[in-house]
Amino acid sequence: MPGASCAGAIGVFLAVLLAAIAGPSSDAVAQARIACGSLYRVASGDTLHKIATRAYGKGDYQTIFEANRDILPDISRIAVGDELLIPCLDGTGPKTRREALALGAGTGKADAAPAPEATTVAIPPAPEGSASAIRPAGGGIGFVTGSDFAPFAHRALPEGGMITELVRLAMARAAPDREVNVTFVNDWSAHLGLLEQGAYDLGFPWYRPDCSKADRLSASMRRRCAGFEFSNPLFEVAIGYYVRAADPLAEATAYDGLFGRKLCRPAGYFTFDLDQEDLREPNATRIFPPTAADCFTWLMRGEVDVVTLNKSLAAAEISKLGLDGRVAEIVALASAQTLHVVAPKGDPEGRAYLDLVNAGLADLQASGRWFEVVSRHLGAFGVWIR
Repeated sequence: MPGASCAGAIGVFLAVLLAAIAGPSSDAVAQARIACGSLYRVASGDTLHKIATRAYGKGDYQTIFEANRDILPDISRIAVGDELLIPCLDGTGPKTRREALALGAGTGKADAAPAPEATTVAIPPAPEGSASAIRPAGGGIGFVTGSDFAPFAHRALPEGGMITELVRLAMARAAPDREVNVTFVNDWSAHLGLLEQGAYDLGFPWYRPDCSKADRLSASMRRRCAGFEFSNPLFEVAIGYYVRAADPLAEATAYDGLFGRKLCRPAGYFTFDLDQEDLREPNATRIFPPTAADCFTWLMRGEVDVVTLNKSLAAAEISKLGLDGRVAEIVALASAQTLHVVAPKGDPEGRAYLDLVNAGLADLQASGRWFEVVSRHLGAFGVWIR
């Protein structure tokens, strides 16, 4: 029977899956397009990836980052209200935000786009929510999650996604007499606030950073550490670091061995694991091209020093590019990043509910049901577990 170690075995497949199905999200495509050559005011829930998708039809946000380095200290940190230049990919118009301001560029008007089609999910009760959503009537234990996070959570996926189904099954095992309500709130940036306000009891799925290094993390990650408790891991994503085979850096045993180097990670990945090891400017230069293939191509050209991403995706790309034997992993620097259910600290009911999630999850793993659920969801996307 598969046990808790299965989370690691499955987790290494997740970034391969995510990379295979990645593309403009339904929410981003449905939003109005942003005109290039203009200044765009950052709104709640925006990321550079989402902004780039609306501007260019793809999530290539390195161009936007480079044009706005005067106010963006890090590619993962943008603030609501920031005015960012959206440079034109054909080279016309202003090249930097400062140039745009000098030319008097205005805030870009977005072109019209069709409204998104309505979708439903067959896991009642699971209403689609908004940032102003409140706990559904009728009591029960209230969970909040969101869409645009396949395969983990999405209101259009069967059972609402892998983790949604696992959470429901875990609660059914641990507390069969308790009603469970799952609400999809599409504004992920609002979830923690809704939990703090008591609108919901628990939220999922959230990565857990190394909170012992909170001083190195972004404000949002520090808030996660300071204000929330975490369930046992639901999934584990294995991250590796790769260099050219002849590079002595392959023998590095500490992250500071990468200081002064150029690190490459595909656009759209989290960066908190790099932050917590101080792998950011000025210690290291981080580059975020559209694909993993770009990273490995640049590595072989000597344009970057290190590629860092999910291990299975790395293995697939190395094989596809014919780089077997030409790329080496820095084995000592491998890490595992985990996804969890969270509850506000100081809430005794929240802590008790997390204990129920943990008990139910352990039962699912011991019985083999956890493996069956995960295999089914991944199999729907052509990723098979043996």
